[in-house]
Amino acid sequence: MEYQLILSARRKTIALQVRNAKVIVRAPTFVTSAYVESFIQTKQHWLLQKIAEQKNSHALTPPFTLKFSGEQLENNPTVYIDGLPHRVLITFGRQNIVHDPLEHSLTVILSARYKNHDLNSAAILAKVKSQIEYWFKVSVEAYVKKKVDVFSQQLSLYPSSFKVRKYKSRWGSCNSRDELSFNYLLKMLPAWVVDYVIIHELCHLKHMNHSTKFWLLVAKYCPEYQTAKNWLLENQAHLRWA
Repeated sequence: MEYQLILSARRKTIALQVRNAKVIVRAPTFVTSAYVESFIQTKQHWLLQKIAEQKNSHALTPPFTLKFSGEQLENNPTVYIDGLPHRVLITFGRQNIVHDPLEHSLTVILSARYKNHDLNSAAILAKVKSQIEYWFKVSVEAYVKKKVDVFSQQLSLYPSSFKVRKYKSRWGSCNSRDELSFNYLLKMLPAWVVDYVIIHELCHLKHMNHSTKFWLLVAKYCPEYQTAKNWLLENQAHLRWA
């Protein structure tokens, strides 16, 4: 079985994850390849079941795509924003800009010069996606900054810095320098789930692991953390951004 192996000196135990129908193994640096292979074999039935479930789910929910008929979008593409699906509307104007969502729709205005392109070209798709991603990043940076200040006061835990960028397989992270990182695709999640991710990473400033003490600290400041984790699992097929 193919898998991605991620080794960490901070980990004490081995863990398996299936994301986008691919197996991810997170393990301590002292674990041998033979042990990893053996561990995967013991969990093979569960892994195959999860892979099949995610493949079926992904087949029903393709990544964000565009298809034009004339100057109109033909396939009614949607993107999740704040936990809800929004139709993507495209118009042409003087500059490239994304309007804040209104009535479950997101409007992307492309420069009029793009009218001269084949609207189904890779260039158009790339431009629309880059505009939305930039808007994601700006929105998430503002939200995270506000919430980190609030939650840091509550927890008495203060990061040295934080940054927002795109990650393929994680919503946030914390390193040994007390630096936090967050995925700008958090804009796709409800605010209360984003709050859980922020609190989760702040708690790593005290516990750089997922021990019982860590989860007790998370639960103290985010009692609905398990509901947030379940929301992420249940909606992962809708949170795809290829």
